[in-house]
Amino acid sequence: MPRTPLPERVLCLVTALEHGEDPAALHEVIGAAIRGGANMIQVRAPGLERTEFFHFAASVMETVGDDALVTINNRVDVALAVGASGVQLGERRTAVKAARNLGGDRWLIGRSVHSVQGAQKANSDGADFLVLGTLYETVSHPRQKAAGVGLVRDVAQSVDTPIIGIGGINPQRAAGVVAAGGIGVAVIGAILLAKDPERAAAELRNAIEDAEPDGRRA
Repeated sequence: MPRTPLPERVLCLVTALEHGEDPAALHEVIGAAIRGGANMIQVRAPGLERTEFFHFAASVMETVGDDALVTINNRVDVALAVGASGVQLGERRTAVKAARNLGGDRWLIGRSVHSVQGAQKANSDGADFLVLGTLYETVSHPRQKAAGVGLVRDVAQSVDTPIIGIGGINPQRAAGVVAAGGIGVAVIGAILLAKDPERAAAELRNAIEDAEPDGRRA
């Protein structure tokens, strides 16, 4: 079976469900984000234990249907169980090759990276895409130093693996990520905390669709 293709321009919503929060409200936001233009959902719920996370991931798969790609954060077993499009692996978590052996060639495997060296390692390991950050200050990762969009340009000049920027993204910054050589962005608060998630997603979608790479990618 051929590998699931990445969209040419990616708008990924990363869920952030914590223990005790209402999943139903998050499903409403996911639906709104997809209507606004999100075409990838990364299921991330660090506050849930294994069984809760499985049920949450399965419910997200049902909500999304065929309207977007779904990747599961770090949990290869859950991704296999729910039939997700692939996994998003932390830089120091499951090896890309191990995930590929388990999921097969159909899977999309993303690797979170924070430097040129990390990107080069993920590229050589066979990752399908990189989630690169933290680009700007963000409340979701307050201890991580913001690298700036220059990191996108540096990584794009050193590897040919598609880059998705993350961290403090707004429409203007999303356009900057694409201009620097990325294929799109991943966001948490920009959509989850918006008064109108559908409109917030649409503004991000328009920004990344209208942006033009600056031609400096190697």
